[in-house]
Amino acid sequence: MIQYRSVMKNLKLVSDIGKRVREIRKGQGISQDMLAGLAGTGARYISELERGKETARIRELLKLLDALGAGLYVLTPREVAEWKRSTSI
Repeated sequence: MIQYRSVMKNLKLVSDIGKRVREIRKGQGISQDMLAGLAGTGARYISELERGKETARIRELLKLLDALGAGLYVLTPREVAEWKRSTSI
């Protein structure tokens, strides 16, 4: 049961990352094709990532974030806030 929950949590995280990439991209008025060109990756990868169909490869994700002028911290703001609350930093 614990393993199932872990898998489901990871799948939700993949979906959340894709949604966040889409929000940032659209907020900047950038098309998937434009982002693909800026990041040196394929528009299909971006499309599938945004729809939660593709697992984020770290190297590709870092390229996308760099092209968007963002860092990893922007992907999961709730998780970051929860982590900060749970630690005494």
